[in-house]
Amino acid sequence: MSGELPAALRSAIEALAAGHPGRALAEAATKLSADYRSGRGTRLAQPVDLAAYAVARMPATYAAIRAVLDEVAERTAFAPASLIDAGCGPGTASWAALDTFDGIEAATLVDAHDGMIGLARTLAGQAPVLAQARFTKASLDRSLGEAGSADLVVAGYALNELPAAEVGAAALRLYRASTGLTVIVEPGTPQGFAVVASARAALITAGARIIAPCPHDGSCPLAAPDWCHFSARLPRLKAHKAAKGADVPFEDERYAYVAVAGPGIAIHPAEARVLRPPKASKPETTFRLCTVDGLVDRSVPVRDKSLSRLTRHTGWGDAFPTET
Repeated sequence: MSGELPAALRSAIEALAAGHPGRALAEAATKLSADYRSGRGTRLAQPVDLAAYAVARMPATYAAIRAVLDEVAERTAFAPASLIDAGCGPGTASWAALDTFDGIEAATLVDAHDGMIGLARTLAGQAPVLAQARFTKASLDRSLGEAGSADLVVAGYALNELPAAEVGAAALRLYRASTGLTVIVEPGTPQGFAVVASARAALITAGARIIAPCPHDGSCPLAAPDWCHFSARLPRLKAHKAAKGADVPFEDERYAYVAVAGPGIAIHPAEARVLRPPKASKPETTFRLCTVDGLVDRSVPVRDKSLSRLTRHTGWGDAFPTET
C-alpha cells in the first residue's frame, strides 16, 4: 500500500505510544480528530497530546506528502540535496522527502511549537540525515528564522494555521527560500484548498511555474462549492487502531497541494489531471479532467481497446495518459 511509513519511523511512533496509558492516548486522539475536523487547529499542550498527534495524524500527513513528492519527482529531473521543512511539526515532510529524494544530505526543520520541535528531534534520531538536521524556532507568518535557503522547501499542513490574509506572503517567503522546488500541502477540505489557491496565486504572480497538480499556470477553473483535492490510502498503525477503537486496517487521507519550480528548473507538467474518481459504466468510463483549456469530461469507450488499455489503471489524481 502506498504511503506506508518507513519501518524505523513506524517503530519509533509505536514506542512513543507505548509510553502513555491507552485510555489517555485514546482521549487525546479523539480530541485531536475533533479539532482537526472542525478546523479549530491542534492544541498540543501535554506530552500525551504530542504522542496522539504522532499516532493519529503523522501517518496520514506522511502519506499525503509522500504522494505529492512522488508526483513532483516524476515531473522534474531536478535532484535536491538540501531541504527546509517549514512548519515541520514532528518532521513528517522531512521523512517523506528523504524517502522520495535519496540525494538529500542536509535538512533544516522550522516550527513555532517547542513541543513539536522536541518530538521532531526525538523521531529524527531514527534517520541519519535527520539526526544531523538543524532545528530552528520561527513562526511562518513572520519568517523562516535562521533556515536560510535549500533546494527543496516543503510546508506540509502548516499554512492553514495562519490568518487567510497572510497565506500569500508566507508562500512567497517559502518560494524565495527555495533554490529549486517549493511544495505546499494542505488538508483536502474546502478550507485547505482555499489556502492552496491563495498560495498558488501569489506564487504565479512571483513568476513560479506550476509542476503539479495543475497542467497550466492560468486561473483555476473550479468554482465554489467545488474544490480541488485528492486522496491517499495508508495502513493504520496498531497504536492508531487501538486509540480509535477501529477495526478497519486502513484510512484515506484527503489533501490539496501545489508544487512549483523556480527559474531554470526543467519541468514537464501533466497535460491533463484527473480531478474525480472515474465513473465507469458498461459502455464507457468518464474522466473529469483539468486541462489547459479548462475542465473537460473525457469518455473512453470500452470498444476503444487501445485507449481503454492505456487508461485502465488511471484514477483520481493521476495524470491522464497521453495517447500515442
